[in-house]
Amino acid sequence: MNLFSFALGIVFYVNGIRDLFFGHTIYFSALIGIGTIYMIVFFFTKIWFKPIAWLLNLIFLLFVIFFFSTTKGFGNDLSMYYFVILIASLFIFNEKDTVKLNIIIYTIALILFIISHYYDFRIFTNEDSEHKTFTRNQRIFTFIETFIGIICFVYFILSKHFRVARLYKQTMRSEKMIIELKRKLRTDTQIYAIEEVVKLAVKDDIAYIPKFKLVFPNFYTNLLSLNPEITPDEFKFCSLLKLGFTTKDITEYNNLAIRTVQTRKSRLRKTFDISSEIDLYKWIDEV
Repeated sequence: MNLFSFALGIVFYVNGIRDLFFGHTIYFSALIGIGTIYMIVFFFTKIWFKPIAWLLNLIFLLFVIFFFSTTKGFGNDLSMYYFVILIASLFIFNEKDTVKLNIIIYTIALILFIISHYYDFRIFTNEDSEHKTFTRNQRIFTFIETFIGIICFVYFILSKHFRVARLYKQTMRSEKMIIELKRKLRTDTQIYAIEEVVKLAVKDDIAYIPKFKLVFPNFYTNLLSLNPEITPDEFKFCSLLKLGFTTKDITEYNNLAIRTVQTRKSRLRKTFDISSEIDLYKWIDEV
């Protein structure tokens, strides 16, 4: 929301400076003032998100668009800003308990547009509304700002979609590993705790190693007997292999490069003198 406020502040500043260039000092003052308010919101990064506050905010923006679009005529394409607000509404009110607020925003936008259309977008007067240079200037500004705004919202929406898809993929992968591990385990205690261990490993949680040692109490001791100088990082790497994490899993959940994981596997073979003919996962499973 703070980034959205920053973007709005920039838009108001740019349009205010443009209006000053064409001699619209009143519009300049109003737009700069509104832009400053949004900039203040941006710098106060701890402002809590409140649906009602942002509902009123978007309604205010709709009326700002309504005023300027019906002052300078339809030819300047200021009504295109409606689409940015409508997309922003979907992005802001995307929770189950706030999605109904989109209906309010869309309804108000439709009513304002119908009123504007009825009066041919000339409700308010402006002495320079027929100025061709100003109209062309306004039109290109409107298109560029609208285009950039929509691109930004598409980026955020796709980013959120990719994060959700990644979390779903991680969940499915962890479920698969849990099923495989449950087949190998014998005690009910291990079966009960293995799900938590895998989830901690996926999150790269600090509580992962202590919990792993509780579920696999002999694993660390056995590795230590084979190599008394084993490091904590080496043990963690071995534990991930014990859970069945693939190279891709380890790179993704531990923010490592594929080459780094492959190098650690090679180093592990040298440390424990494991032949290249032996499957590393099978060896780890038997420790």
